Amino acid sequence: MNVLLTTSKRGANNEHSNDYKQYNLIAGKPVIDYVIDAVECSQLTEKIIVVMDPQYSGYSEKLSRSDFDFALNGQTRYESMYNGLKLIHENYSCDKLVIVDAVAPFLYAELIDDYFRKLDEYDAVITAQKITGGFTDINNSRLDREKYIITQSPEGFKFGLLWANFDVNFPYQETAGMLPDDSTRYYNYNFRNNLKLTYDFELSYAEYMLRHLGKINRENNIAFFDKSILITEGLKSFLLRNEFKRTSLWIDEIYRKLPELISRWKISSFVPNQVSRYGLVLQAKSQTLGDVVMKFIPGFVGRYERELEAMKILPESYMCPLLDADESCGCMLLRKITPAKYASFEENLKLTELFGHVINDAVEYSPDMNLEHIPLYYDELMNKLADADSMPYCREEIENELRYAVDLYEKNFSGAKLYVLHGDLHELNILDDTKRFWAIDPNGMLAPIELECVRFIRNDVRNHKAFGFKHRFELLLQSFSRFVDIHRLADIFIIDMAFTTYNSVFENETPDTETFADLELIRIAKEWKVHHEV
Repeated sequence: MNVLLTTSKRGANNEHSNDYKQYNLIAGKPVIDYVIDAVECSQLTEKIIVVMDPQYSGYSEKLSRSDFDFALNGQTRYESMYNGLKLIHENYSCDKLVIVDAVAPFLYAELIDDYFRKLDEYDAVITAQKITGGFTDINNSRLDREKYIITQSPEGFKFGLLWANFDVNFPYQETAGMLPDDSTRYYNYNFRNNLKLTYDFELSYAEYMLRHLGKINRENNIAFFDKSILITEGLKSFLLRNEFKRTSLWIDEIYRKLPELISRWKISSFVPNQVSRYGLVLQAKSQTLGDVVMKFIPGFVGRYERELEAMKILPESYMCPLLDADESCGCMLLRKITPAKYASFEENLKLTELFGHVINDAVEYSPDMNLEHIPLYYDELMNKLADADSMPYCREEIENELRYAVDLYEKNFSGAKLYVLHGDLHELNILDDTKRFWAIDPNGMLAPIELECVRFIRNDVRNHKAFGFKHRFELLLQSFSRFVDIHRLADIFIIDMAFTTYNSVFENETPDTETFADLELIRIAKEWKVHHEV
């Protein structure tokens, strides 16, 4: 068995002492958790033994929830080490042992695995550094630095050999010195960034270095990452352009919070999605949950609580599964849909299956649900009409469409049943896993059921200009009439097009093809309505 031992000695007998540096925070995360992250990612470690004072286990959530074995630490490093070795000797058949310090946060998993492999050939594997400065002793002896090296942890041993020769009162600091002279040793000089925290100032140094060491030690060790990777092209194109200060502070908050979430959800790697404009989306791998998505939405956008409430209510028959959430930083943990191809009307069987679930499994609203964040669609529509003067362009034309939309809603939908709806089911919010479609990113609305169909129709028509807006609209309208009444569908389409056209003038700095296309679609739908009045 390959066993890893992480050790710490007792600090000063003073509750305010800072000798327990393994429990100090670096970027919001205890030092020892960086060590444990590396240990847990090791592929060859079979058992982890932690030597520590048990009263401090609560300082680390990772320690308090672990299934590690614990041995009591001692007053000296060798006392602590002996307690751990004794526990291993009495409980396990251990062949190879790697010993690491709880205050060495630059440790990484590949190094541990390399030491275990080298123990197939050597009796001991020792981290070492060449002496690069001047060298003498306190008696000013003339010494040749080339004859000496500095040794550090981590260090690996054939367990039986170390146990047979271990001396808790050994007078020298080099553990391998206890071994017989003919023992074989391998000195590793390549862990140049090793740091054992000794002085208070080294905590600040370690925090700075941990942001960059991933590029030096291993690219996929996400305990170490540069904050700049969180600044995606999507954020640059919208939130950072329109809300630079608040967005920058929000990114800082995520950077501070991420180590905790990485630990909590056992995230082993992540890649930022560059497209998302209204938040930060990290495509990640979890050691326990598999492929996941971490979705962060800033508080000033005013959407996180609404979306989370919708995610908790909308049926699992068509929604991407919500695995967990952290409301303190506006993050949802979602099952990743792969290969995540966007939905298409041409995949008609999958689309029919999805919207069959959307309509048949819809959750009817009742006041006793006590919803706090999902609004009434009608109220949102009225708010847009009330704020029509704030529109930067096309004000008169869009205001007229909003008035028409309100009248049409009051005439045909004022007494309709209301449902808790996704509210934004266009093709970019529907993903294909090759077998079926799944919905993502709900907007959350209380509205008539017909609303769930219209945004897919809108986007599909806009995306097929060559087909012709009129013919494409009629094709989609007819297709979606399988799910709801075609006349009510046309009416809610007109209403929602006024709703979303209002939104478009704030999302685009100047009049663009999207706004004009939306106005054209309203005209086409009104024309269809005239020719198909019941």
